[in-house]
Amino acid sequence: MPDSTIFVAVAVPTPLRNLFHYSLPQDEQVTIGSRVRVPFGPRKLVGVVIELNSKPDIDVTKIKPVLEVLGHGGNLPESVLRLCRWASDYYHHPIGEVVAGALPTILRKGADPQEPTQLLTLTPEGQLIDLQSLGRAHAQRKLLGALQQSGRTREELSAMDISSQSVRAIEKKDWALWRTEVPKPLEPFTGGSVNHAGITVTEEQATAIDAVQQRTDGKPFLLYGVTGSGKTEVYLRVIEPLLASGKQVLILVPEIGLTPQTISRFQDRFDVPITILHSSLTDKQRALGWLRAREGSAGIILGTRSAIFTPLKFPGAIIVDEEHDASYKQQDGFRYSARDLAVLRAGFEGVPVILGSATPSLESLHNADSGKYHLLKLGTRPPGIEPERYELLDTRHLEQKDGLTRALRRQIGERLANAEQVLIFINRRGFSPVMICNECSWIAHCRRCDAKLTYHLSTNTLVCHHCGTISHNIISCQSCRSSHLSPLGLGTQRIEQALTAMFPEFPVLRIDRDSTRRKGSMESFISEINTGEPAILVGTQLLAKGHHFPNVTLVAMLDIDSGFYSADFRATERLGQIILQVGGRSGRADKPGTVTIQTAFATHPLMETLVVNGYFEFASGLLLERKEAALPPFAFHALIRAEANSSTTARSFLESIINKVKVRDSVNLLGPIPALMEKKAGRYRQLLIVASDNRSDLHRELSHIIATTESLPDSKKVRWSVDVDPTDMY
Repeated sequence: MPDSTIFVAVAVPTPLRNLFHYSLPQDEQVTIGSRVRVPFGPRKLVGVVIELNSKPDIDVTKIKPVLEVLGHGGNLPESVLRLCRWASDYYHHPIGEVVAGALPTILRKGADPQEPTQLLTLTPEGQLIDLQSLGRAHAQRKLLGALQQSGRTREELSAMDISSQSVRAIEKKDWALWRTEVPKPLEPFTGGSVNHAGITVTEEQATAIDAVQQRTDGKPFLLYGVTGSGKTEVYLRVIEPLLASGKQVLILVPEIGLTPQTISRFQDRFDVPITILHSSLTDKQRALGWLRAREGSAGIILGTRSAIFTPLKFPGAIIVDEEHDASYKQQDGFRYSARDLAVLRAGFEGVPVILGSATPSLESLHNADSGKYHLLKLGTRPPGIEPERYELLDTRHLEQKDGLTRALRRQIGERLANAEQVLIFINRRGFSPVMICNECSWIAHCRRCDAKLTYHLSTNTLVCHHCGTISHNIISCQSCRSSHLSPLGLGTQRIEQALTAMFPEFPVLRIDRDSTRRKGSMESFISEINTGEPAILVGTQLLAKGHHFPNVTLVAMLDIDSGFYSADFRATERLGQIILQVGGRSGRADKPGTVTIQTAFATHPLMETLVVNGYFEFASGLLLERKEAALPPFAFHALIRAEANSSTTARSFLESIINKVKVRDSVNLLGPIPALMEKKAGRYRQLLIVASDNRSDLHRELSHIIATTESLPDSKKVRWSVDVDPTDMY
């Protein structure tokens, strides 16, 4: 190999935990972060250069050359690579998969989003077509309607379920043609006008804004604000001078459903380009959004969990809204916490980070208590807006009809008669969580999971909400063949049906994952609710997160008691967060709000503390319990999960790890124990908990455990994974 050859270390998207060396002629221009196409066994993969002039530890004659250096349009900046390398080390995940996950799919495949694009667009004749004149040509009408809004790529048409036959049909009629669109050069954005819409900040908000803008020590900010206290206004005021000076702001939200409402708040305030990044976009849209952020042409970048890896040319601040939300933790593959990486990235970039919530996680509160975070409080709503009032209905002593007590039915009727809106929360979709045989008491279970099947009335199906199994034509018991089957328990569909019968003159809007699957359906629901007309809203957690419904004056919560008897030590914390988050949807304008909770735990001390004294006292009690039990955040955990076709195989695999490794006294191996749902999607899951009160010791031993596990003969027969700082014991 000639002396002019240099070697580069490349992160290749494989489950192997190391970098791979390739040769590169000296006249080839690459930088750290460059995408390169490389040979990997019989395949050709796209990797990212991590080290230049690297020194291989193998025979250089065996090193293969880089096949192609790809366009600079997809290079990862060093700031994002630094985050990827830290995340790979901390979460003990292969660096190649981490880096690949930081790239949009198009870039991961080696393409360049700035390449010319083929768009199907309307001709002048096509623009004159009256859609109603197309009669039964539904597919053509749908296609022409889409093209009236903008030109579409083949990928976008495919995502809209528009066939190539429909495309050819309108091409033959000269209604549309393909044209080449050359992307415009991306230039840094400039700050435009700001519309405060007459909004003035409260004294508490002004104090919080000043604290962030005057920060001196680089610590993160935890913004605690009761629901309706104006956390978003703090965000808006903090980023205003940043945008004016050409700085970018990255804002994370937990759910796609929140983005339309959040976008409108920022669009109404600022005249700057906003880029949106979430999983419902096409690959092309995500890649172009990513590129606009990297080149500095977007002032605000708003996205869900994976947006934390979006490069920023002019970083100004990072905001994590609803920081307590479990959606920020990836639960498969690369199991990272976007919230925690946001804190780390802000430190790397030297910018402020704000974690906002009305119900902060116990981890964040502990960090505030220990001085790692600055705690900023918004304890009151703006003048004229009263806090919601909580009422507990003890279901042990009250008769219920279709899941609703008489007192609650009366409250609903009174609010509707006053032309107000009511929100009914039940965190279980479907019609009924159980289908039971009246003859032999057989209950429909999923054959692939340790879970009961949920009955969906609208489709007459039994569905497993864990693995997706669907059973059709439910007509007889699978045990005694009796046809006397009955749905048992409550779901959103059943409550919807009951309320429709009780209050037939008012619309009942059911909002859950089943009713919002179609694109634009969530926006349609929100638009209908915001008309302010009297209505009943029935929904799951989708309604609990950040929405502002001015005319909702009564929130009712049904069937919430599982949080008190769950085996998961985080269940009570999540229950408190759900109660206050959902309750906070009530009385957010000038009308007082009431929250009615039907529960068998009406006299439980934690419930009384929560609704009488508020979240801080409730959380303080939970933190004390966690400390006494040596549980997070006062200890550090990692999970080794093993999945196999039998419980014995998974358990034996974890036992072999315990027998092989010797850990220091400060680290404990607990288990193996079955996951809370041991069988899921036909596979059995066992857990090994690695616990320590010293984070460094935990990671040092975890590296040793992983190396030992990879060397076990059965490591390729069992599907196993590592989860650092786990939030889910399933």
